[in-house]
Formats: sequence, structure tokens, C-alpha cells
Amino acid sequence: MKSEIKTYNSEDFRKEYFNVSPELNKLFEKNIEDFFCLKIEELIERVFKPIPPSREESHTLIIITEGSYKTKIGFKEHTITPNNILVIQAGTVFSTEDISKKVKGYTCHFHPDILVGEFGNRSLVSDFHFLNNGNYPIIEINQDSKNAILNVFQRLVTEFKRDEKPNPDIVHAYLYTLLTELKILYRLKNLNRQNASYRITNQFRILANKKAKDNLKVADFAKLMNISPNHLNKSVKATTSKSATEIIDEIKLIEIKYLLYQSNLSISEISYEMGYLDVSYFTRFFNKREGVSPKEFRILIEKSQ
Repeated sequence: MKSEIKTYNSEDFRKEYFNVSPELNKLFEKNIEDFFCLKIEELIERVFKPIPPSREESHTLIIITEGSYKTKIGFKEHTITPNNILVIQAGTVFSTEDISKKVKGYTCHFHPDILVGEFGNRSLVSDFHFLNNGNYPIIEINQDSKNAILNVFQRLVTEFKRDEKPNPDIVHAYLYTLLTELKILYRLKNLNRQNASYRITNQFRILANKKAKDNLKVADFAKLMNISPNHLNKSVKATTSKSATEIIDEIKLIEIKYLLYQSNLSISEISYEMGYLDVSYFTRFFNKREGVSPKEFRILIEKSQ
């Protein structure tokens, strides 16, 4: 019988696979929830067992400055060298059997919600395609971009390790700087490798973001794109391993979270804004995917500030 692939939050993952020191525990206790940035050697030396196929709720970025790092994304093994960055997207199945203790570099770990919080920028988030589950996990870097990216990683490490809780303004500013650098590199790399499915999926994502409040279905988007719903679904599935409906729901959730974070609209007003005339249906939609109601989610936001 196959064992179920476990999905971890950051704290549970650390408890399961890391022998964390009291010093590191103090860092994690005082920091922004589900965010950290550290030298990779500070974490690797504390891994006490191989990591079987697992999922995390957060994104992880890894850059290597010395040595190499091997991990498996799905069924494919990848070796990360000083010339590239590994992106382990939230929800991606990954595993690591053997971690070299000689490797050096940085790792940055953050929950997707950090991008849609009080300081988030919706237009930028929708453009970070490399964070979408199913996209190629390695971004190649050149020397000029490498120096700039390493500077940002170092600044995030400094902020994470400061005596007081990290300043959210600084974390968001540098995190967006880092992601924007990667977005430029990702676009350059993928211009020549985009197939028809990728182009259809990219067009669909752009439309889904523009029409997030219109409550459209897959068939509506297919009509706008002059293709069949079946063709749209197959293309999206081939590129992202998700259905077109799942992508629509994810984009809607980002929009809803922005409104919950950044507006004073009531839950009913947000429901109508998002095209849901039935507030109870809107609440069920959100609760099913987030595990809490929109009202409870907003309370959690207020408590965290």
C-alpha cells in the first residue's frame, strides 16, 4: 500500500526533518509567519534524515554559491549548481535523499499569502509564472544577475536575523526585487521553449486575472480564446498539472485575499464585488479552499499585524 504524500507547513516540516538549535528556534519564533531566509549551510548541517516525497504549503528558492545540491521534483532529479536557482513551488512534490554537507548558498522560504498581504501587489503576483506549480523548476542566471540576486538574499538573511521581528516593508520590498529579477531571467530562458500548450495556458492566466471578478467558467474563457473547452483544459493540465477550473479558483482566491487584506469592504460587499450574489455560497467557496471563513481569515490578519 502506498503511503500518502504529506503536506507540511513550515513549522511541522522543521520539526520532522531538522535538528534545530535553540538559537534558530528563537529566530523562527519571532519572525513573520512562514517566512525565513538563511544560508543553506546553516540548515543542511541540521538535517538528520532523508526527506521522502513531501509537499510544503510555501515556496522555496535555493541558490548555490559552492558545491551542488540534488533534489527530486516529482520523479525527476535536478542538480543545482552556482549557475542556477531552484524554485520549489508551493504544493510541488519533492524529495531529497542525500544532502552534501559541503554545499553553500542561500535558501528563502515564504508562504504565497505573503505576496497578497498588506504590502502586496496584485499585478506583480500574477506575472511570477515560475511560482506556478508545474512550471520548470530551474532558472539559469548570468554573472550580472547573480551578483544582484546574491545581494538581495544576503539582505533578506540580515532582516530575518535582526534582533526584533523583521520589518514587513523591507521583507516585501526585497522579496519583490528578488522575484522580479527571476521573472526577467525566466522570460528570457523560456522565450524559445514555449510550446502551444504553454502559450494557451499563459493567455488563459492573463485573461483569468483580468476577469477575476466576472465569475466566468472554463467554457467562457474558451470562447474568448476561440478554442474548445476540452482543448483549453488539456493545455492547462499539460502545462500546470492542474485543471483550468483549479487555476480560475486560485486566481479568485488571490483577488479575495487582496480585498480582505487591503480594503474595508464588508464580507457581503466583497462577495458582490467578486460576482457572487449568494454570500453563503461565497463563504463556502472560500472556506472549502482555505479551511476558514472570510470573516475568520480577516480576524487572523488583524491578529498578525
